[in-house]
Amino acid sequence: MSTRISLCVASLMALSISHSAGAADVACVLEVEGQSYIDGPCNFRFLSGNDGSFQITQPDGDSFAYVYIEGANTASAHWNGGGGIPRAHNPLGKLKRDGACWVNENARICATRTSDTAQAMPYGSWDCEHMSFTLDANKYNGAGFRSIEPFGDNNFGVTLADGYRFSLLNVTGSSLLWHSPASGDTLECRRE
Repeated sequence: MSTRISLCVASLMALSISHSAGAADVACVLEVEGQSYIDGPCNFRFLSGNDGSFQITQPDGDSFAYVYIEGANTASAHWNGGGGIPRAHNPLGKLKRDGACWVNENARICATRTSDTAQAMPYGSWDCEHMSFTLDANKYNGAGFRSIEPFGDNNFGVTLADGYRFSLLNVTGSSLLWHSPASGDTLECRRE
C-alpha cells in the first residue's frame, strides 16, 4: 500500500507540473455583444494559481479571453477584442457561472472538454475503501463546491467551498483513485 501511495503522490506532482504549463484542446465559445469570435475547438490553459482561472484562445490566435475566478459562481473577464491583438485589454465585466459557461448581459465564455475526455468525467456515485461520495457538475456529497479542474489525462482537482482540495486520478468509466494531499490518503474507488 505505501508503494502505491508513493507512486500516486509522484504521479500527482508530475501531473501538476504539466497542468500548470500545458494547454488542452477543448470546445469553446466566446461571444461578445452578440457576435461570435470562438465557436468550436480552441486552446485552453489554466492560469497560475489554483482558483480555476483560465484562458481560451482561437486556434489561429486571432481571439482570446481570460476568465478570473473570484468566487464559487463569480468571475471577471478580459479579452483581446479579436483581430490578433496580443493583449487582453478589453474588460468584459463580472460574469456568473452557467454550467460550463460564464455569462453576463454582454458576454458568454464557455469551455467544454472534448468528447473523448468527457467520457472519463468523475461524475456519479463512488464506493471507496473507507467512504463513498457522489459528485455532479455542481455538488460533492450534496454540498456545492468551488471548482473541478482537469489536469493531465483523466485527472481532476476538486476544491470544496471551505478550500479543502483533493484529486480524482486515473478516472475511467468504472474506477478512480481519490487522493488528499493534506492527509496523504489515497483510496481506490469503484462506480456504484
